[in-house]
Amino acid sequence: MRLLTITEGMKIRGQGRGAETRRPAPSATREETAVALVTRDGRLAEVVGSVAASGGVGVEVLGGREAVSRAWSRNGPLLVGADMAGSVMAWGLSPRSGTYVVGFDAEEAARWSAGLSASVIVVPRANQVLTEILHDELATTSRATVVQVNSSGGGTGVSTLASGLAWAAARSGIKVGLVELNPSAGGIDLLLGIERKDGWRWPELASARGVTTDLGSHVPSLDGVEVVSAGRVGVHVPPAARRAVVDSLAGDHDLVVVDPGGLDTPEVTVNVKVGVVAADLRSVMTARGQNLPDLLVARRGPGRSMPDEDIESVLGVRPDMTIKDDRRLARGQGDGEAPWVVASRRWRSGCAELVDQVMGS
Repeated sequence: MRLLTITEGMKIRGQGRGAETRRPAPSATREETAVALVTRDGRLAEVVGSVAASGGVGVEVLGGREAVSRAWSRNGPLLVGADMAGSVMAWGLSPRSGTYVVGFDAEEAARWSAGLSASVIVVPRANQVLTEILHDELATTSRATVVQVNSSGGGTGVSTLASGLAWAAARSGIKVGLVELNPSAGGIDLLLGIERKDGWRWPELASARGVTTDLGSHVPSLDGVEVVSAGRVGVHVPPAARRAVVDSLAGDHDLVVVDPGGLDTPEVTVNVKVGVVAADLRSVMTARGQNLPDLLVARRGPGRSMPDEDIESVLGVRPDMTIKDDRRLARGQGDGEAPWVVASRRWRSGCAELVDQVMGS
């Protein structure tokens, strides 16, 4: 085992493996995620750093009172080694939420729990608990906008619009991922014409847990859109895997577009919900009994459709925008072309407008 020398403010990145493990920087404005660990115990820092590195989170090791006081005032989890818990208590810092005493011995760590109003994590036995805490830190402090595109009443081309939204975002320079959450769906890679491209799909990702760094480089992509889709064979995907995949992409992307495919997925944290409703009476009446989305998109097909004011009279909200059907889209699916390749300029402009609405929500 490689010896670890602790210095004030040192950031641990997977010691014992001979190299640093870093999350790729998704943009110039997003800072690397690090959780503070107050300790002078090199072995404890080694263990915590290894657990953190597996989830793409850094650990900043602190020992001095001034540095600890600064970390104490920040939001988020803070780890106090059992070796330093007595000193931290003596400094008289105010109780804070999200504090954890970490150590190898349960009795020693428990001694300081009440005084610090802290939970206890005994490593390595509770490494999984530590992983989950650090995972939540990554998911909340360095996270893309996650937008869910769903039907608010009948079949309304949700997958097509979700892919168009992702493409328009990528075209504007946004780093974007597109996730088909239902592994039994038709395969959004088929919709995009990339079914023959190599890369991980749900059969390879069904056992995913925690955060996988640089996941986007392992999945198929097209025109800047990195895609997680159903595979050609059926597979059971547990909620934990769906959460892990979305959180992994959210950690190093600017936008993640998810298509639930009819599934209820409470395990996935969504920032913006886009509801698509066909502008006909039956679809609008169906949408009446559903929770209202953050953004309502009316899809207008050929023939007679309800005006926005009539939709508002039924749903209580006016559509935020309208996208008209494009006959070229159906023809493109038959030819294996991505929607944005064959769609009209008006449809592509509508997708770009939706990006502006989503990112401005």
